[in-house]
Amino acid sequence: MPAPDLSTAQPLRIATKLTKPDAFEEAGKIVGFSADIGRSILEQMQRQAVLKTYANQPEILDAIRSGQADLGIAAITVTSQREQEFDFSHPILSADLQIMVLAQAEPDLMQSLVTTLFSADLLSLLGIIALLMLIPTHIIWYFERNRPESLIDHSAYFPGIFEALWWTILTLVAQADEMPQGLVGRVVALFWLLVGLIFVSYFTAVITAAFTVEELQGGTQRLSDLQDRRVAVIADSEVVDYLQAQNIQQVVEFAQADEAYQALQAEEVDALVAPGPFLNYHASHDWKGSVQIVGLPFRERFYSIAMPKDSPYRKPINQAILTLKENGSYGEIYQKWFGVKPQN
Repeated sequence: MPAPDLSTAQPLRIATKLTKPDAFEEAGKIVGFSADIGRSILEQMQRQAVLKTYANQPEILDAIRSGQADLGIAAITVTSQREQEFDFSHPILSADLQIMVLAQAEPDLMQSLVTTLFSADLLSLLGIIALLMLIPTHIIWYFERNRPESLIDHSAYFPGIFEALWWTILTLVAQADEMPQGLVGRVVALFWLLVGLIFVSYFTAVITAAFTVEELQGGTQRLSDLQDRRVAVIADSEVVDYLQAQNIQQVVEFAQADEAYQALQAEEVDALVAPGPFLNYHASHDWKGSVQIVGLPFRERFYSIAMPKDSPYRKPINQAILTLKENGSYGEIYQKWFGVKPQN
């Protein structure tokens, strides 16, 4: 049976949804990555088209299923379940998922150190230690001042008390070279060594914790970091299902990217999960400077053109896609919208 003459047929009915940077209206014209790809494919096929917009992917698939649309071009992911019901073209976009969060300044470790050193809690502790130091200082001066070869060289209160104070400070940080000779002095020295050990351990822990908090502020780097956080998704049930399967239960779905971004800015959500190329577009255009993409891509996904089963358009569409990739047109469109060249 000869193939139908598609060039003389009625205009193709194309279903899409408006979302940046895939397809959106600008100056009265539908533009975007999928919009440009669709126009280029139609030129290769020498076909005209009638475009109809829908609210989401399920509505687009319903339109194809019911015969109201010939093609769906709207960042439609290929899944095993959909493959049973629809035909799909060669992939037009590889779009692994990535995580976007609010932009944060690089950690200022020096400022964090100064803030910690002058915090009320640490200053209070240092004040208590300073007062406690007066006790071993006077005991050591009193019992060691008249001993031969003692760590106290002067029996007079001044400057003998300063020598005892210096020994007390060094012992607190485990740097004293000499120990008292008398029994009372040695008991005091043992007690003060234990106090110093506790003090140094606590002080080290406080400083380390301050640096760790500063470095990990915002701490979202991997998918597992989102398990106890609120995550925004842009109208994609497949992504919602995937995140929930990863034990991420606080998922909020938004119809448009701008709505998800506003929620992120208002800190109503902690992160936004979406296809990497789309996030790269927004991070370098509308949301530039206010957001950042973190971590590595995950969950390999491919967007394709959807059509009814056994569609006569599948072969010519696939041929057009291959031609666009071979002659460089696809790469130009990709770079135009995502700022980089495609990896394949």
